[in-house]
Amino acid sequence: MKEDPAPSPGVADTFSALSDAERARIRAEMRYAAFVVGESKEVPQKSPVERVLGLLSNGFVLLLAGSIISSILVPRFQQYYENRRQQSALMQECLTQFLLYGNSIWSEYYAILPLTQVVEIDRDEYLRYVKEITQVKLKRYDAYARVRALALVFRDAKAGPDQGAATVDATLEAYAIRINSASAAIDAWLRNLYCTPTKRERSPCDRFDPTFDAFADYKEIQRQVVEIGNRDSDEVAQLMVRKIRGD
Repeated sequence: MKEDPAPSPGVADTFSALSDAERARIRAEMRYAAFVVGESKEVPQKSPVERVLGLLSNGFVLLLAGSIISSILVPRFQQYYENRRQQSALMQECLTQFLLYGNSIWSEYYAILPLTQVVEIDRDEYLRYVKEITQVKLKRYDAYARVRALALVFRDAKAGPDQGAATVDATLEAYAIRINSASAAIDAWLRNLYCTPTKRERSPCDRFDPTFDAFADYKEIQRQVVEIGNRDSDEVAQLMVRKIRGD
């Protein structure tokens, strides 16, 4: 009878039969194989936010973004700020010149105030008052020219050709018409005071207005000047202030 073959040595017996160096080498190879298998697995897909954050955390991207900001965005912001500052300064100067322009009608009005106590004046006195009022008018014309030139800064560059005259321009023009009307009334009042004979036997002028009433006409001038100097001036000034504030 044949004998049964001896059983094959088990894996554990075989591994235990190896030397320490061989067992260490096998363990190292198994760990490396496990690492390779783990790395070969599919990497999970990152979300868009994670990809963006990862990109922004890149040093080169941060350097590039900083360069763009410092070379393009910062100079543009500084230029915008400087333009806005200059625009605001011009607007404020326009407001100052307008106040000087508007106050001129008060100067013209108060210049004739002493004449309200008389009923007629002679030639020398008439010419003296004409000269004084003319100086006031000349200063007003200069102030108005400066106001209209500075008022260009209030125009909106985006308004387009259909809105070529800005609100400030239109308001200034209407205001100037009212001032000129009151100034013309003062001229006529002064001329009538000189030409209309009250105590004199005859008029020094070729023609005069026999219906001239010095007190009644002066009160009408007073009404116009007070309305212009208070209500109308405030409306224009408030409009400019709103524009300066950016309202």
